[in-house]
Amino acid sequence: MKKLWYSLISATILLGCNDVNDSIFEEGSILIDVKLENMSSQKVALEVLSTSKTKTTQIDTVEVDENGFAKFYYKAVKTSFYSIFLPEEKDGNGGVMFMAEPGDTIKISGDAQSLYATSKIGGTPETEKLDSLITFLKSSKFYTDSLNNVFEKAKSRQLHHALMDEFQSLYTIAKMKEESVVLDYINTNFGQFSNLVALSSLDKNRHKNTYQKVDSALIIKYNGNEDVMNFHKRIEELYSVSIGQPAHNFALMDINNKPVNLSDFKGKYVLIDFWATWCRPCIEEIPNLKRIKTDFGGDNFEVISICIDRGNPATIESWKRINNKFQTNWVQLYDTNGEGTSKQYKIEHYPTLMIIDPNGNILDKGDHIRGEMAYRLVKKLVGNE
Repeated sequence: MKKLWYSLISATILLGCNDVNDSIFEEGSILIDVKLENMSSQKVALEVLSTSKTKTTQIDTVEVDENGFAKFYYKAVKTSFYSIFLPEEKDGNGGVMFMAEPGDTIKISGDAQSLYATSKIGGTPETEKLDSLITFLKSSKFYTDSLNNVFEKAKSRQLHHALMDEFQSLYTIAKMKEESVVLDYINTNFGQFSNLVALSSLDKNRHKNTYQKVDSALIIKYNGNEDVMNFHKRIEELYSVSIGQPAHNFALMDINNKPVNLSDFKGKYVLIDFWATWCRPCIEEIPNLKRIKTDFGGDNFEVISICIDRGNPATIESWKRINNKFQTNWVQLYDTNGEGTSKQYKIEHYPTLMIIDPNGNILDKGDHIRGEMAYRLVKKLVGNE
C-alpha cells in the first residue's frame, strides 16, 4: 500500500494541542479527534501529505491523556491528505491516512498496538467512504500477499508447478474483484478528492480513460489545489506515451552485434519486454516469453526483449550468459543505460511489457501483461483462440 501514501510538506498554522478548548475552533480549521486503545507511548503526531515533495515534515505532536484521547486543531487553507502516527514507537506499526476539507471534524480510533490494521476514520461522508475503500484494499493485499507466500514456500520445495494453475486463478479473481470495487468507487463521482488515492490501485495504462475523467473533474472542482495540479501535470506527461499512440522507433544492437529497428517489424504484433540483468522478476518471466515465442512466433508476431542496464563489459557478459542459459529464441537487444528507449517509453520499473500493433501503435501496456495473462493476450491477438 506504499503507493497510496503521499510525502509530507510544511503546513501553515497549527493552532494547538489536546488541551485547547473547542470554543476557539476557527472557521476553516480542521478538528481531529483521536481515541486510541492500548497506548504504550504518550504522543501522537500529525502530518500533512502532498504529491509534490519527497521529504517528510512533521507538523505537530500532542500528548495523549490517560484515556487515550488526543485532539488537533489545524488551520487548513485547502483540501488535503493527512496522516497521524506514533512517533515514540520504534518498530513503527504504520500510520493512519485520511483526507479533510477546511471546516471538517475528523474522528479517528484504533488500537495503538496495530494502528494501521485497526484504524477507523469517520466524520464526513467522503472520509468514511475512503476509509471503507482503504479497509477493503488492506484486506485484498493481505489475501494476495498470503497467496504469494504460500506459492513461494511451495517453490522453495519444488512443489509450485502443481499449484500454478490454482494460484493464477485465485490471484486473478482477487485482482479482478479489487479492480471492480475501485472502479465502482471512482465512477460514482469522478470529482471526489479521494479519487487521487483510489486511482493508485488501477493500472494507469489499462484505465487511461478513467484517469483522464478524474483529472478533468478534479481540475474543475479543485482548480489551483496543489495536489490536483500535480496530478494533472503527471497525467499530461504520462499519456504522451500512451495506448493508441505511435510507438517510438529505436535502433539497437542485438546479441550478435547486428542493428535492429522497431520499424523492421511493422505489419506484425510485437511484444516488447523491457528488463534488466539484476531484476529477479525479469528473469522469472523469461520461460513464459520463450513459451509465447515458441507457440505464436511467425509471420504475424514477434517478441523483442530489451535489456536496459549498465554498459560495462561484465554486465553485458551477464546479459549474454542469461540468454545462453535459457536458450532464448527471440530478438535480444541491449540498451546501455536506457538511452535509446527508457526515456522515450517512460520505463519506471522492470519488467515492463507492452504490445505494439501491426501499424506500429501501442496496443497495450502495464503490469497485467505478465505470466499467463501475457500468454492469453497474445493468443487472442494472433488468432489462435
